[in-house]
Amino acid sequence: MTVEVKSIKVICPTCRKEKGIEIPVFLVNEAADGVLKVQIPQGACCPEHSFMAFVDKKFVVRGYQNADIEFKLGGQKERVVADKKDEGLKDFSVTDMVNTIGPDICAVILRGVLVGIPVLFLDTFDLYERVAKTVMLLRDMESDDLVITGEKITRDDLKDKKVRRNNALIVVPLYKAIMRSPFQEGLNTRFESDLLNEATQLPDRTSQIVFLRKEMVKISKIIDEFIKFLKGTDKLYEEDIPAYTREKFNYKLDHKNIDVIKQIIEFKHDKKLAQKIISKSLDKIRTDLW
Repeated sequence: MTVEVKSIKVICPTCRKEKGIEIPVFLVNEAADGVLKVQIPQGACCPEHSFMAFVDKKFVVRGYQNADIEFKLGGQKERVVADKKDEGLKDFSVTDMVNTIGPDICAVILRGVLVGIPVLFLDTFDLYERVAKTVMLLRDMESDDLVITGEKITRDDLKDKKVRRNNALIVVPLYKAIMRSPFQEGLNTRFESDLLNEATQLPDRTSQIVFLRKEMVKISKIIDEFIKFLKGTDKLYEEDIPAYTREKFNYKLDHKNIDVIKQIIEFKHDKKLAQKIISKSLDKIRTDLW
């Protein structure tokens, strides 16, 4: 099946190197908000950096987003796609998912899991079954404490009104793209990127799955406790969150990753509760103004 494509020029936002890439026309046309999010992996544009490019319906790059972290894949050795043609679904690891879809998109997938939305993977006649393998990986990650809705869809399913209404994240693995996303621009997925980076250092698929499952269940339970705490207080300083999680939950949360708590509470639970989480400097400005 022939897919119509258009060429665009991308520029690495870090080193400014340029490269032409081809984008399937249907992906842009079907993008829900008029913007297709494309992962440009390390080596595709420049040898050192990966980033996201945002392509509008006129095939103009509207902006870029640097990767939260640059992955140095270890543990399980990276395999080229040709070597994975005949592998079984159960041989597809977290390392393979990161290589196949891109680290930034995988981080958004984990955020989708944490907020409980459907994560749908568009099947595009991929001989190497990237979609089936990714769905199987997510299903194996599920537990009683971690419910994951990961499913394969077709282009015909995109016309289904239910797909349009259910606030789903739609990923296209073959083209390393996010077609539709319920998340706003500026989403901070550094927490999820850190988890993926740690997982890819582990030696096998099973240990990677167990690690991600454990960490996602843990942060979900911590967020539930934060919700209870916020219901009984007027405000919570962002700067106090790392110490609070360490003392109360024996959990080390890097200060650069505290956005995961506020953003998940805002998206999944209660925006007003999330607004109680503020920085000390902002609180001082408000106090001085009053």
